[in-house]
Amino acid sequence: MTASTFRRYGLGLLGLVLLVLPSRLCAQDYEVPTVTDTYALQNARVVQAPGQVLESATVVVRDGVIEAVGDDAEVPYDARTIEADSLVVYAGFIDGFSHAGVEMPDTEDEDVEDPGNPPPDAAGIQPDRSVRPFLSPEESDLKSLREAGFTLGHVAPEGQMLPGASAHVFYGGETADDMVLETSPTLFAQLQTANGYVYPATDMAVIAQMRQLFREAERRQQLDAAYERDPTGRSQPPQDPEHSALFPVLDGETPLAFYADEALSLHRILALHQELDFPLVLAGLGEGHELVSTLQGVDAPFFLTLDLPEEPTRSSGPDTTMADTTSAPSQYYSPEFKAPSYETVAEEEANLELRHAMERQAYLKTAATLHEAGLTFGFTTREADPGDVRSTLRTMIEQGLPEETALAALTTRPAAQLGLDNRLGTVEEGKIANLVVTDGPYFGEGTSVQHVFVDGRLYDYSSDGGDTGEVSGDVSAVLGTWSYTLETPQGDLSGEVTIEGGPSGLDGTFTGPQGDEQPLRSVSFDGTTLSFTVDSPQGGSVSVSVTVEGDTFDGSASTSGGSFPISGERTSSPNATQK
Repeated sequence: MTASTFRRYGLGLLGLVLLVLPSRLCAQDYEVPTVTDTYALQNARVVQAPGQVLESATVVVRDGVIEAVGDDAEVPYDARTIEADSLVVYAGFIDGFSHAGVEMPDTEDEDVEDPGNPPPDAAGIQPDRSVRPFLSPEESDLKSLREAGFTLGHVAPEGQMLPGASAHVFYGGETADDMVLETSPTLFAQLQTANGYVYPATDMAVIAQMRQLFREAERRQQLDAAYERDPTGRSQPPQDPEHSALFPVLDGETPLAFYADEALSLHRILALHQELDFPLVLAGLGEGHELVSTLQGVDAPFFLTLDLPEEPTRSSGPDTTMADTTSAPSQYYSPEFKAPSYETVAEEEANLELRHAMERQAYLKTAATLHEAGLTFGFTTREADPGDVRSTLRTMIEQGLPEETALAALTTRPAAQLGLDNRLGTVEEGKIANLVVTDGPYFGEGTSVQHVFVDGRLYDYSSDGGDTGEVSGDVSAVLGTWSYTLETPQGDLSGEVTIEGGPSGLDGTFTGPQGDEQPLRSVSFDGTTLSFTVDSPQGGSVSVSVTVEGDTFDGSASTSGGSFPISGERTSSPNATQK
């Protein structure tokens, strides 16, 4: 068994075994064998792609890949079955640009001997650096973005003007190695000055420094080519990692991925792009509505920010509300208004507040404006609050962005723009199992995310709302004490499950072989399927889903790392009536 296999499956298996094994056995060393992750989402509404819907279908996931999709898809014998007749399955969302999962080391300000000619790292010139060493699966932003539906992103390191190479990163995994799908698809660049008074200290200096880097990299590349053709009588060309990292950009193989929101910064980046003729990825575009005609002539992937400006902080009466919500707010704002004296300062403040509302209104409509201009774009979560993502998308839809286009900007469009459409972006057989499962249409006001699959790993959010599961079946079919047998690679393990309660709610306990008890959470029963979650004392949780037939049940117990058969038999009925 390889180290990566152990990392991927071993930890999940360990959590499950620790829940039920005697403590004296847990201390022993043993090899954890490979476990197959297999899931079947049955009878779900499957949105395979925007506008392409299967009203009732089964999605089978095995070993991180979508194995089958369709109304006739066969459920494997070893699959954990999720009854999904009230659920909707989408392709996992793709983040066009972010720093999700990145944990940069703390840096101390150092004195630079010559601020006008600093070393590359002090100037923020680090294109030879990769994001991979800075990835951490424990970063909280990954969990928050997963809960919003994002399963993979175009992730770059943080820094100044040239922070380093990006990667296509899964928003889940046990280690950084698990997270990386593809390395160095772009080099990240921005109009970001160096720290303090170190050059480049202004936006224009950053642009000048970028020009100088490109021209010097071109010169060195030419020297390398001449030396390779005929080294006789030539000195070996100068070498350094900063300029060499730009060679793939000069060859048109690796784009520079710029992030900018302001119109002025966007103008400067596009002018630099035209001058130096490098392949470009452009993210941010918050004020892209001001550059529509310019953007129409740019051949580059665009990723629009999901960070919207806050509402005005003070009220200017009903006109502010009108300016913030109508299609023609300028009728309330007077650009010619000036305060002739201190007595009219309040009127000037109100007028400026109206201007703020008017500008914000244009910002809110940026997605619709770009769409109406025929521009194709995905979304970037950089600087956005993951908890606001769905409300932001609803706002964009309310402002004129078609819902189908919004879904495409989360799935098929970024997949194509990042060159991943042969692996991601749709719910199709053979694609990577990145999925979002919701309890209604994703853009609906009351909809919540129930499950997220990242590279076949299941993240279950169905119990986040509390410890009470849904009970819609006759509870007398499950009340009582049940003996269970859990089949693991280490052998069969036995214990008891006690189910108590009534139609208003169920609870109970899960008892291990040595008598250790854990309370059941989120117990649900629909007349056939009994489901519950048990916390492991060592961390993590185990989700159990079984089909009840008379006094027996069969199903699976699952963690993020694996799924194991579990069967049981009722040994006693309740002594008390239902609550």
